[in-house]
Amino acid sequence: MDRELFIQSSTRTRVLEKKLLDKIQMQRLIEANDVDELIRLLNDSQYQPFINKLERPEDYTQALAGEQQRFFTEMYGVSPRREVVDLVTLKYLYHNLKVILKEKITGEDYSRMYINIGGVDMNKLKADFEAGNTPLENQRQYEDLNYVYTQYENMKDPQMIDILLDRAYFEELKVKAEALDSEFFTQYVEDLIDLTNIKTLLRCQKQDKDPSFLNKVIIPGGSIDKSKYEEYLHTKVESNSNLFKSARIYYYASQGIAEFEKTGSLAGFEKMMDDYLMYITSEAKRVTYGPEVIFAYLQTKETEIKNLGIIFVAKLNGLSPEFIRERLRDNNV
Repeated sequence: MDRELFIQSSTRTRVLEKKLLDKIQMQRLIEANDVDELIRLLNDSQYQPFINKLERPEDYTQALAGEQQRFFTEMYGVSPRREVVDLVTLKYLYHNLKVILKEKITGEDYSRMYINIGGVDMNKLKADFEAGNTPLENQRQYEDLNYVYTQYENMKDPQMIDILLDRAYFEELKVKAEALDSEFFTQYVEDLIDLTNIKTLLRCQKQDKDPSFLNKVIIPGGSIDKSKYEEYLHTKVESNSNLFKSARIYYYASQGIAEFEKTGSLAGFEKMMDDYLMYITSEAKRVTYGPEVIFAYLQTKETEIKNLGIIFVAKLNGLSPEFIRERLRDNNV
């Protein structure tokens, strides 16, 4: 990868970073008396055009989705390599594939559930899939749809749709990372797979799943050998477990499992996964120029949008600033 390609785009991204909500602005939003004050405060931000279109505060997700779509469209124009942005948006594409298959199986229209980020025409992909027409673009996703639907038809198990498409998502994510020829991105995907697999193992233990099911849902391609998870299926996974002791994600997995042991809920583990994302984001911000600069900004903006969603829910339900602070993700602004 030629890092020189990213000099101009890195400079542009540094300018865009200044439009992120800073810590003082976030504190004002957290301390807002009610949702109406929250909306007034956001009128001085990039969210203003979308906030103004809301007919009622309860529709806040429309404003956040509007800014998210605008933001990613802008960043595809800024980045000289699409793969950098794809690393963050690919999850939305695979969410859409799940929706298409749900539509195929039920005969219902769920197009309102599409997340239109990444530039893929989902209606065209759906039409090609239903007609059996191999498209010129997005052939991999077309093949994924056909393969997963065939497997569903054979097994009639709706769980397999999520299992197989999650695996396809991570396979494609790894392809995107390797195309950038950067250790930072290949390690990021490996770490994400490791954390996802540990969370899956905890869920399988909680649901008393058998080894056959575990082997179906564990994603290959992480730094932890896939075979190790079966060894721990009927063994309590502790915060200092040898399963991940030598992995880069040791600290985050350890903290996440400690939270899981306290609450019995995976929410704490998922928060530690988000904290890991912000850790690598902070590492990426140290780079002067390169794809890491764009990636860091993408992750920071995504966290900002997620935090705003938490604040909106809290304000609509009259919850305290302390409640909000406990649940917000640190986005290193």
